[in-house]
Amino acid sequence: MLFMLLLVVPLLGVLWFLNFTTFLKNLKNGKSTHNQNVLGAFFTFIFIFALMYCYAGIH
Repeated sequence: MLFMLLLVVPLLGVLWFLNFTTFLKNLKNGKSTHNQNVLGAFFTFIFIFALMYCYAGIH
């Protein structure tokens, strides 16, 4: 459980941030943002799942 809180959740946050900055760059340059939208949804799902998993493990 501690592994999830100290490694997995921050790693997902970093990937989420990198995906968001790539999304903004592509949006500014007029390129397709479909891949970033899909990755953003996936990272959000995994992030919420990891937080709920940690919360359920604590209680």
